[in-house]
Amino acid sequence: MQYQKPIFGLLWSVFQPLVYFAVILSVIRFSGRTTSETEMPFELYLLCGLAIWNFTTSVILGAMNSMQSNAGLVTKASFPRLYLVLSPLIKSVFDLGIVLIIVLGAAVLLNTSISFLFPVYLLHSLLLILPISFGLACIASSLTVWNRHFRHAIPILLYAMIFVLPIFYSMNGIENKWLRFFYHFNPIAGAMEVLRSGFNPFLWDLNPMLLWSISSIAILIIGTFLFRRMERTLADKV
Repeated sequence: MQYQKPIFGLLWSVFQPLVYFAVILSVIRFSGRTTSETEMPFELYLLCGLAIWNFTTSVILGAMNSMQSNAGLVTKASFPRLYLVLSPLIKSVFDLGIVLIIVLGAAVLLNTSISFLFPVYLLHSLLLILPISFGLACIASSLTVWNRHFRHAIPILLYAMIFVLPIFYSMNGIENKWLRFFYHFNPIAGAMEVLRSGFNPFLWDLNPMLLWSISSIAILIIGTFLFRRMERTLADKV
């Protein structure tokens, strides 16, 4: 019995993005929408986007659940509460590794070439997604401590983001300048594009990469600062 929860958690971390993959792919196929603008097999394009999105949501929701499930420990023991946010991040990294193995397997099945620089692209993607995921997890945890209603609102916002982020559509097909401006400051979108570059290398534009990096670090700093401020009264509000 002691091994059942970790095993089920591991299976769910793999099963969840595959469910979204099947649903989105089915809807797009049945709607007759063209997917040629992705410039790579759409199935692989979709998997890369879902891998990054699922990682971010897992870190944020995991941090919120960690704060709630360890409420007794928070009120009785003295320790850096930031560990409660760090723990889901570490777990999600292992889950992401398993999902990436599935992504690589899909690339082989779809006869898609894998760049010899794929480890470099993957590292760049992780350097973008890790700071912003941790920062957003800190912000979400602080908000849920400040007001319990955010525990219900934040998951809804996260699942709505699946339609805002370029998960199943290409940023190249977006003509609205304000929406493109949003993507150039969105490290999550950047992590998706960089990961996809491991299968479809392109000439890098330095400006978006710098903006993605700056935004990711800024959210990390802001999130950590807010959490440390909230940590002072955490035991009274959790």
